Amino acid sequence: MIQFISISSGSSGNCYYLLADGFGLLIDLGIGIRIFKRHFSNYGLPLAQIKAILVTHDHTDHVKAVGSLSRDFNLPVYTSARVHDSITRNHYVSKKVPLAQQHTIERGDDPLQLGPFEITSFAVPHDSADNNGYIIKAENVCLVVMTDVGHFTDEMQRIVAQATHLIIESNYDAQMLSNGPYPMRLQKRISSPNGHISNAETGAFLAEYLNPERIKRVWLCHLSAENNRPQLALDTVCQALRDKGYSLEGDNALRIEALPRHTPTLPVELE
Repeated sequence: MIQFISISSGSSGNCYYLLADGFGLLIDLGIGIRIFKRHFSNYGLPLAQIKAILVTHDHTDHVKAVGSLSRDFNLPVYTSARVHDSITRNHYVSKKVPLAQQHTIERGDDPLQLGPFEITSFAVPHDSADNNGYIIKAENVCLVVMTDVGHFTDEMQRIVAQATHLIIESNYDAQMLSNGPYPMRLQKRISSPNGHISNAETGAFLAEYLNPERIKRVWLCHLSAENNRPQLALDTVCQALRDKGYSLEGDNALRIEALPRHTPTLPVELE
């Protein structure tokens, strides 16, 4: 059995947790260490259950407390060499990942085996030093993680078709962004090919490239607080899927949820 918890998702901090066979895997840790420990304690989960941390990219909302947790619990941190180097130079990260705990996972390498999890990385366009998506396999589950997506690539089209479960960015609504409080410079950065992805773009991508014979659940992540709303993101993506012929009602239908920014989700069993 594999359990999934979204602990935080958004520009104020991102953190996801997978647990299988007693092996806990964190994906990013971009919230304060005290907040993280409190959330973990509220679930009755022991911190000693965490065996490794997997990092997507070097922006602070994904790595704020990675070094702190790694130091306190001697946890290995896996990401690309460029991300490790950038975290070390990130002055917003006060506690760095110890050199002995910096482990690399590079695109093109053989899959990395961490406990029950087989992990492969792939490129995700974003204005960071590097940004990694991950294919995480265990048992009959293939979880794909794509966050902070500037644009969708041909490789990502092929990868998403493998997914039984998918965490994918749906950052902003284009109309809210253009009519909102952000200056034009920031609007252009967000909507650029190395920025973030809109609800409509995510919906069109999923409708075209998901494999209806495989996909079971989709979680929309990293929603903007200023330029999006959870229901709006869901409505936009779901409508694109319905237009493609997906049924989203019924016990065996594809389930789509928008992950909350600050509130952890209930544990979900992936099967």
